[in-house]
Amino acid sequence: MKIDLNNLSRLANLELTEDEKELLPGQMEKIIDWVGQLSTLQIDGEEKFISVDFNLRLDEDLPRESLPQSEVLSMAPEAEGDYIKVPRVLTEK
Repeated sequence: MKIDLNNLSRLANLELTEDEKELLPGQMEKIIDWVGQLSTLQIDGEEKFISVDFNLRLDEDLPRESLPQSEVLSMAPEAEGDYIKVPRVLTEK
């Protein structure tokens, strides 16, 4: 299995050192192999797999009245003016 570490780190917004770029592929392959071994476990009296219905019922997309802005802002943990204040998650490059 070939892991595209550059693409993966870009998608995860991670900056990796050269040492990390050398170590991570081997570590990730070991993790993937270990998870693959879980499917071979024999569990007596328990079902091995649980069936999940992925056929989601989608509600019809109809316009409806939204909450007043003042009510939404009153429910927010922190507001600033007419906006909900949230912590920064991306850094500028």
